[in-house]
Amino acid sequence: MNLQPLREMFKIPNTKVGIAFAIIVPLLFSIIWLTGYHDATDHLDRLQAAVVNEDGEQANAVAEQMIDNLPFDAELTSFEDAKKQLDQNDITMLIVIPDAFTESLAKQSDTSLQFYMNSSNSQVALSIAESTARQMTASMSGSHVQADIIKENHISNFATSMVPMILGFIVFIAVMTMNIQMNIVTQIVNRKFSKWQVFWNKQLLLLIIGLVVSTITVTIPYFANDTAASYMQLWGFELLVVFACISFTQMSFAIFGNAGALFNVAMIPFQLMAAGNIIPTDLLSPVFRVIGAALPASNGVQGFTQLIYAGESVSSAILHLGLILVITFLLTCAALMLKKQQPVQFVKKDEKAAAV
Repeated sequence: MNLQPLREMFKIPNTKVGIAFAIIVPLLFSIIWLTGYHDATDHLDRLQAAVVNEDGEQANAVAEQMIDNLPFDAELTSFEDAKKQLDQNDITMLIVIPDAFTESLAKQSDTSLQFYMNSSNSQVALSIAESTARQMTASMSGSHVQADIIKENHISNFATSMVPMILGFIVFIAVMTMNIQMNIVTQIVNRKFSKWQVFWNKQLLLLIIGLVVSTITVTIPYFANDTAASYMQLWGFELLVVFACISFTQMSFAIFGNAGALFNVAMIPFQLMAAGNIIPTDLLSPVFRVIGAALPASNGVQGFTQLIYAGESVSSAILHLGLILVITFLLTCAALMLKKQQPVQFVKKDEKAAAV
């Protein structure tokens, strides 16, 4: 068998890059996910809950007992404050002790505890909260206490639950793939023009692409699904997500060259893990939460989850995405300043005429 074609393949850098991707990508996912999710469900005390006592002083002992026995970090608060925290996903569960609850317990008559949960939370968090609610009521006077589970911001169409991933994460994959090609195009065009001419012209192109992508990506899910936020809220946030993703993936190539593609891929498992739709970010170690806060797609998914389910403020995600956009763009400019200008191949007038 003639192996000369194989030898020629290995002389081309793309072959080695392809092999590196095949080996390193699953390795990265294995290391990052197995480390990040390790014993995550053993840290339920990191989840937050609130207890509201509407039964007066006679139920204080019951409320304190609940707080002590809950697997979550819980506190006694007012309904208004707790409801606001629940809508913003700051707490996993809101427990309400209703009026005349202790009286019903004393008489062994039927009563119930109200457990409020936010449907925009991860399915793991909701499952844990529901299980905790049923266990709590089962341990109080047998079958006389029922768990009245109330899910806020419930969306019946399952397809809608995919929208945060489409708008917040898939765009990262899209612009990452685009910037792989843009990196090749930049290397070719840099032979004919100065690096800054190429850079600013590319930014103009990316600006147009960002506007088009944001509009198309938001329009289809908005009219196909029920969302709590308006079209302009979704479009404005998507615009920020897209440009943050573009700037982040562009920075990777500016700093690492062709290896920037591998760096961008390495960020995917971090962003999936820190998005909060698989498992609550509170269950992750602080290191992974910090990394997630510094990446565009994880902030995008968290923000869109709030907008689509509850229409709540996403100021924290906007701040993070704004910082990511500005910092990565400045790092890209700094890397370009330090990069040597490639020799520009000027085209002579007679060659131009001959080409015409």
